[in-house]
Amino acid sequence: MLKNSFIYGPFKSRLTQQSKAALGLSLALLTLSGCALAPGSYMGVPPSQDTSAQTGGEPQTTELVQGGITFRLHPVNGGLIAQLSSRPAAAGPISPRLPPSMPSTYLVRSGDTLRVIVWDRPELNNPGFSALNTSIVSVGGSESTSVPSATAGGNLDPVGRVVQPDGTIYFPYVGKVKVAGQTTDAIRTDLTSRLNKVVKNPQLDVTISSYRSQKVYVSGAVKAPGSLAVTDTPETVADAISGAGGYSDGADLGAATLNRGGQVFPLDLYAFFYNGDLSQNVLLKDGDVVNVPERRFKKVFVLGEVTKPVSQVMPVGPFSLSEAIADAGGLSQLSANASQVYVFRQGLNRTVEVFHLDAASPGMLVLADQFQLQPRDVVFVDAAHVTRFYRVISQMLPFASSLYFGSQVFK
Repeated sequence: MLKNSFIYGPFKSRLTQQSKAALGLSLALLTLSGCALAPGSYMGVPPSQDTSAQTGGEPQTTELVQGGITFRLHPVNGGLIAQLSSRPAAAGPISPRLPPSMPSTYLVRSGDTLRVIVWDRPELNNPGFSALNTSIVSVGGSESTSVPSATAGGNLDPVGRVVQPDGTIYFPYVGKVKVAGQTTDAIRTDLTSRLNKVVKNPQLDVTISSYRSQKVYVSGAVKAPGSLAVTDTPETVADAISGAGGYSDGADLGAATLNRGGQVFPLDLYAFFYNGDLSQNVLLKDGDVVNVPERRFKKVFVLGEVTKPVSQVMPVGPFSLSEAIADAGGLSQLSANASQVYVFRQGLNRTVEVFHLDAASPGMLVLADQFQLQPRDVVFVDAAHVTRFYRVISQMLPFASSLYFGSQVFK
């Protein structure tokens, strides 16, 4: 309809010129702006501040301030690897050192059960029972089992004497005896002295038949968390974890803790189990809590131009940059800029440490295998310049094309 109008000629000329001008302007913008308009994340380090040079010697640091955050760029080379290897663990609050392991003798407390045997005086043994017989109980009509049966009398405790809340036990001919806070040897000496007034030269044996007064606790990523009784055999951290069924597959061994009296001590169980560091296998005391946290909070993030961006839970032990990239499927062969591989690590006081690896040379991947990641590190692989330019074209071309092809409806 419009094509036959007398106004079509001038309008067509004017529209065609405007369309071509708009299209030319759009292409000019694409050419001038280049990668700056590319969708997605990229480093965009200005050439004057580029730290991609992989030179020997001491690593050179460049600082950039963006949004009130200071980014400190470090080129990854042999000098930086040596510096990071000699640096102590990640900075943070100073943790107290593990308490010394001092073996101690078990002291009886309220709740423990003592077995006191007086030789040649059976009436003083097995408190609360005048006899301990055996009766046969039928099980399933064909099997039988022996169970103890006793006649009633006195205390009704066939095992021994329970230490009362006031720390005493009752013994015939002696009465109440204070035993809490003493060793079995001290209790035997005291009972012998007291009983000697009634029985000539008594021969006593005092043992603990049930440990119920003191406990340690194991929590976190173990197979059977709970409490364990402290016995006369010194209990170590390894004993406690073994008594809890061992650690689970998701345990973060390097971040275990020992809570003693409200004070928390770090425990590096990885160093103990895998490197034989016996200093981590401390002796436990009543009330100690050993906690093994889960490793799922210990992650690294691999983003950017990799085959499969991942949020990776760190395995047990060291975890290198090359392992993280390999777990993400490696660098994208079509879009990655191998010379722009970065590791972001949060620092103190609104600073971020940025480690830059130029992996364009395959030999530099050896450094990536020596660069150890820390929890919450972010690995970012930048896109190639041509990739970002292609993304700009892909995003802008439909708009630019509509300006040009839209004029065809007037022809």
